[in-house]
Amino acid sequence: METTLEVVEQSQVGQVRRLATDLGRAQGLGEDDLGRAALVATEMSTNLVKYGKSGTVTLNRFHHDGAEGLQLVAADKGPGFADFMASTRDGHSTGGSLGIGLGVIMRASDLFDTYTRMDQGSAILSRVARDRAAPSGSVESGLAIGARQAPKSGETECGDAWAHAICGRWERLCLVDGLGHGPLAAVAAQEAIAAFRAAPESQMPADIVDACHAELSSTRGAVMAVAAIDRAAGMLYFAGVGNIAGMVYSGISSKSLLSTEGIVGHRMRTVRTVQREWSPGDTVVLSTDGLSGRWNVANYPGLLERHAVLVASILFRDFARTTDDATVVVAKDLR
Repeated sequence: METTLEVVEQSQVGQVRRLATDLGRAQGLGEDDLGRAALVATEMSTNLVKYGKSGTVTLNRFHHDGAEGLQLVAADKGPGFADFMASTRDGHSTGGSLGIGLGVIMRASDLFDTYTRMDQGSAILSRVARDRAAPSGSVESGLAIGARQAPKSGETECGDAWAHAICGRWERLCLVDGLGHGPLAAVAAQEAIAAFRAAPESQMPADIVDACHAELSSTRGAVMAVAAIDRAAGMLYFAGVGNIAGMVYSGISSKSLLSTEGIVGHRMRTVRTVQREWSPGDTVVLSTDGLSGRWNVANYPGLLERHAVLVASILFRDFARTTDDATVVVAKDLR
């Protein structure tokens, strides 16, 4: 579960630092790692106060390629960096400070990435791994997963849910939006995720949706989508019901993933699995209608070259609506 804090004034820097320490300790980070997490949290938040506009820090657990620990993402709508690499050099500052913040974040991180555009703001990703563990290979492999999620303003439970699961030859993604919002929507979404996780390797996405349809008959229902990627065969298979938005990006081309009308658990037309070619470097993006349908990755040059977490963070920052539960999930092939 992610936690997001708004950072607009200096008093909130300490709040983010304390939360990073608490979450890191809960993930089993030792004192040295907790110190690094506190440094990252402090410098990220301080930069938001000085330079950001409508800035937030999102913290959650990560687990990828044998490394696990704390993930922090700072996102803002500030002016962006005219020369990001210059800004990472100690002593470079545009705000009258010592100019060591970004350098500290990079040195304290086990994974670091950023996306910034002039007049489009910035997003910075840092992962602090337990015992400074690197991924099992020299670089990350497999699918990089990024997601952002928030409940409707005023709600404590989110009616959206998502999951990533490896099953035999498949890497599968599922995104569910329980009808309405609040606890009853959350129950429907979680039951769908449970059915998704229980699906055997033999089931294609349409079969998984059909299984969820049977399981959700006693709930208020949901809309959902399932994507299954066979990286060895170079294929993506997809099935969806309702208004989950889906896109696949390959090089300079993009293709929509279309869903069937209906409500899983109550009424829906026959669901069919569609297929798309899948290549190294490809990216799939799924979102619920809590994100405005106007998002278009083409408006962010170079974004798809960044980590999946940054793709999700930028789209969420600019298109999530507080009037509904909102979720975006991104999977990027790192080969």
